[in-house]
Parts: sequence; structure tokens; C-alpha cells
Amino acid sequence: MADLRIPKRFQILGQTIEVVWDVELNHKNDWNGSAVYRKNQIRIQPNGDGTPRTQDQIGHTFCHELMHWILYYAAAFYPSSKEHLHQDEGLVDLAGGLLHQALTSMEYEGGA
Repeated sequence: MADLRIPKRFQILGQTIEVVWDVELNHKNDWNGSAVYRKNQIRIQPNGDGTPRTQDQIGHTFCHELMHWILYYAAAFYPSSKEHLHQDEGLVDLAGGLLHQALTSMEYEGGA
């Protein structure tokens, strides 16, 4: 399995989402990541002395927070959505974990 490359930023529906490494996130909130909608950010707790994290854990956190953003916008444009799907942590974590596994286990022809 390959490590997931974490981007600096990306776009969803014309909105630029910045990825911010927050060394205090776990200490402030006991979180590994956060989707900050009003600032168009994904905040991630990096690997550090007080909070050791593997690349797989960081990649899963990124995919989890990305899924918050995807469901946030999907629900906004899906007229029959009665739920705030982006707030369903079980759904978000499952879908984020599935996305992470698919992205990190993809095999390609030609070696690159």
C-alpha cells in the first residue's frame, strides 16, 4: 500500500479548500482533524512528539475530513436530503476509510 499524498489545497464546486497542519489540534480538542466550513479548511494533526501518528492515520484523517466536505456540498444540492449527512460521523468515517483504502491500494500499469 502506498502512502496517500496530502495536498496543500484542492477545489470542490469552485471553492478552494486549504489543508492546514495544526500541531495543537489534538491538544485543544482531542481531535485528529477538522473540517472548518467558514474558513474553507481541513485542519490535520500531524505526527509529532506528543501525538505520534502514522502516515496511514494521517491519510485516513484527510479522507475523513474530505468526506465531510463532499457530503456537505452533496446535501446542499440534493433536494430530498433531510439529514445533515456531513454531520453523521459514522457515515463520514466509513466513506472516508473506503476512499482512503481505494486510493492507497490502487495498482497501475507501467510502474508509475
